[in-house]
Amino acid sequence: MKVLIFINSLIMFINSVLGVNCMPTGYAINAKKAESAITASANKRIEEGTLTGAHAIVFQKGKQIINKAVGLYEVGGKELDDKAIYRIASMTKPITAVALLIEHDRGHLNIYDELKKYMPEFSEMFVSSKDENETLTKAENSIKLYQLVSHVSGVGDVDINAIESDRCTCKTAAEWLASQPLLFEPGTDQMYSTGAYDIAARVIEITSGMEFPEYIKVNIFDKLGMTDTTFEPTEEQWSRMVGVHNFVDGKAVNGSTVPGCVFASFPVTYHAAGAGLASTANDYIKFAQMLLNGGKAEDGTVILSEKTLKLMSTPVPDDKRADNTLWGLGVRVIVKPGNTLPVGCFGWSGAYGSHFWIDPVNKIAAVYMKNSSFDGGAGNKSANEFERDIMDSFKLKIVI
Repeated sequence: MKVLIFINSLIMFINSVLGVNCMPTGYAINAKKAESAITASANKRIEEGTLTGAHAIVFQKGKQIINKAVGLYEVGGKELDDKAIYRIASMTKPITAVALLIEHDRGHLNIYDELKKYMPEFSEMFVSSKDENETLTKAENSIKLYQLVSHVSGVGDVDINAIESDRCTCKTAAEWLASQPLLFEPGTDQMYSTGAYDIAARVIEITSGMEFPEYIKVNIFDKLGMTDTTFEPTEEQWSRMVGVHNFVDGKAVNGSTVPGCVFASFPVTYHAAGAGLASTANDYIKFAQMLLNGGKAEDGTVILSEKTLKLMSTPVPDDKRADNTLWGLGVRVIVKPGNTLPVGCFGWSGAYGSHFWIDPVNKIAAVYMKNSSFDGGAGNKSANEFERDIMDSFKLKIVI
């Protein structure tokens, strides 16, 4: 036993010196240390003006370890609580990917199918050259469904100004994208695309016969008890929406938002499948827990099979980058050491700073909610701090 303790202590020392992650499995979060670190990090940012408020929830092995809200709803506003609703932006994407996988699970589609099987308007696509002439050549590869939710389809983003705002839906967005050139030959490159998720949502509507918002409500939100996750907040839910923080001239200020819009200037009736949802930390942790629990809700309700769910956290073969992280379906997947989190973790962030991850080895589901217009998206500083604060709190559980 003394030898085991020495070996693990040595590994932890090497981690701290080299800043790499070669941590063995079987570690438990020190809840008191983690919560103290998360609170200190948030308060430091609040004091310097780079954060208004944040809500962190962490589960390990099905047990809630941390549920901590710090700060205010907005600059000069009321104290933040666990009822706060956030614009989750691209954390909408994993939900859409799960919806697509549910349809795969039910045999209504196969994620390796060609898109044109369901939407013939994508049968003949053209690729725009990257030179200044922007010449078009006929695409040789057909878009596959899984490529829509892994940023390797070549599809770009939606220009809502090109679609009348009162007609902007997943259907009209997908149809507009079908008329646009691809950014690259499908399956040969990768580029972040929110618009491709609208096409995935439209396929779900076609195969299920349900409108996309209703589909995810019935098949995901209702089954998980996610009562505050929506494209179209009610008046009461709008009253709990946090402000979007900004940092100007060294001071915290309330950022500007378009009235009635959850994401940017997108009308809420658009139901943007890659960016349009609002949610709470308490809701999203239920979704994260389902991902950790092999597709099952806390009460055992099956959302999708464990076999199908594994496709989500498996890097797609088209992403040939030599990076530490690669694209799964709707998530990034850590494939090499060198990150704060261990290899095998997966998750994603939102443009306004929300963040989550799943650690299938150490059985952790973690969600961090904030809304900011200056420190958001992948790799935002507060998300990195959140990961570090959790990982630095690990302690060895020894059973004698």
